[in-house]
Amino acid sequence: MNIIDIKTVAFSYMISNLICLIVILIVWIQYRKRFVGIGFWLADFVFQSLSLLFLVLRGAIPDAVSMIGTSFFAVAGTVLVFIGLERFTGKRGFQIHNYFLLGLFLAVLLYFSVIVPDLNMRNISFSAALFVICLQGAWLLLFRVDIELKKISAAAGYVLILFAATSLFRIVFSIAVPAVNNYEDSGLYNTIVLLSYQMLFILFTFSLVLMVNRRLFREIKMDMMLREQRAIIINLRLVLWEYSTTHDVKELMQKALDEIEELTGSLIGFYHFVDEKKKGLTLQAWSTRTREKFCKAEGENMHYSLKDAGVWVDCVRERRPVIHNDYASLSHKKGLPPGHAEVIRELVVPIMRDRKVVSILGVGNKPVEYTQDDIELVEYIADLVWTIVVQKQADEKIKVLNTRLERLAMTDELTSLENRRAFLLQGEVELKRSNRYKQPLEMIMLDIDYFKNINDTFGHEAGDVVLRYVADVLRKNVRNADVVARLGGEEFGILLPNAQAAAAIVLAERLRAEIEQGTCEFHGKKMIVTISLGIAEHGEKSDDLHTLIRNADIAMYQAKREGRNRVAVFKNYPQPVE
Repeated sequence: MNIIDIKTVAFSYMISNLICLIVILIVWIQYRKRFVGIGFWLADFVFQSLSLLFLVLRGAIPDAVSMIGTSFFAVAGTVLVFIGLERFTGKRGFQIHNYFLLGLFLAVLLYFSVIVPDLNMRNISFSAALFVICLQGAWLLLFRVDIELKKISAAAGYVLILFAATSLFRIVFSIAVPAVNNYEDSGLYNTIVLLSYQMLFILFTFSLVLMVNRRLFREIKMDMMLREQRAIIINLRLVLWEYSTTHDVKELMQKALDEIEELTGSLIGFYHFVDEKKKGLTLQAWSTRTREKFCKAEGENMHYSLKDAGVWVDCVRERRPVIHNDYASLSHKKGLPPGHAEVIRELVVPIMRDRKVVSILGVGNKPVEYTQDDIELVEYIADLVWTIVVQKQADEKIKVLNTRLERLAMTDELTSLENRRAFLLQGEVELKRSNRYKQPLEMIMLDIDYFKNINDTFGHEAGDVVLRYVADVLRKNVRNADVVARLGGEEFGILLPNAQAAAAIVLAERLRAEIEQGTCEFHGKKMIVTISLGIAEHGEKSDDLHTLIRNADIAMYQAKREGRNRVAVFKNYPQPVE
């Protein structure tokens, strides 16, 4: 007769199991969205409670149902908790063997519960199934997980080892001392085993809660560190972008190296741009401390080619970040030039674009070993600097392009003179200057005579030749201060700042004569070109630019009416009818 009734132990086990179920339910409610796998733990605890319920109801329900329900739900729950542990630790694996084990166990359980009832064989098969599954869980938590996670999962792993050890003890004892075929009278050892499982289950619950809390604390700590690092990086990003607006590329690279040295605790640093085609360096920079205190070697623009370089270009050869925490022990280092800083340890990262290494950033001589965190930080800043440099170079190109486009937008494509828009803008400036300083301002409008006939007779290509010919004559005869433009079609305008009417007339006559007497040929044939010119003076009757242009235009049409190839001065001529 047992000192402690096995039914009483089973009932107390069920009560403690329900308490553990409530604890895991609370954990699941709080952390189900943060950690995966806890739902499987909860399912296991539900299955374990059902298992104990079937055990407690022995006598109230058929014995076969009680035996099958008790053992199957306990083993199935253990499979579920193992799946949950795999998902929680991020080490998910195949479960086919466990599903097969569960099916085989159910078949054996049915056989020894219904066909050939045998308590001893049920105990052995149940303990064997628990032993296999618990051993898998212990291996997962103690050996398969990462080193950092092992610190928080080891306790649960040790509890699973105790579960496996207890199950193994039960197997050995059941073989050595077969039990009677009645569970309630199966002896003291079954009661002790049940008590042991109860204590281990409570410990396992505690270890799971502890594992969740430790992982939560670890992740919160990491989140805080990441936020702090992000804040530093964001601030550094702003600093470098702002710095780049007032400093050149090499100064920016040096500034970035100074900041990286400060963040990593390094004493030396370099940043080199790489031309993989030429297998050499296109731009080199060193940190302020490296230049001033540690390195006196002659190196700028004189560095040997990459193929002859030593260990610092391992990152180019391997196309990944490289850490040399024991530089002295490296067998392939090629020595350092005179005056070069002594290297104790180094971290070198390549920056890749389109599968090519475009730059290399290296830091060295940190008092402690470089880590993966250092790689991520240096990689980010090196990539940022490259992005800023490329953006800065692109901005310069855009600025040059915009200047060219602006010049094109203000220039007549055919004659390379200013166009109408440029003429009007510059005319407004000259008009204001004339009004402010009481200086004279003259306007000449000119038009090519019979230009339509030239196009109709010789073609538009000939017309283009005539337009360029007239433009060249105008360009050669005006002052630097004068504004000459093609206003459209065959019409040109000349603005003469600080010029008297007499000077404008002289210039107009010279232009007319030179164009008429000059040589304009098209495919070897000389073309006779004449122009009609109109002159207007800025004064009381032309208080704005458009009036001045209109007056000169009226005078020009008067010249055409008088026979063309002549100069007319505005004298209140009637405006021509279009």
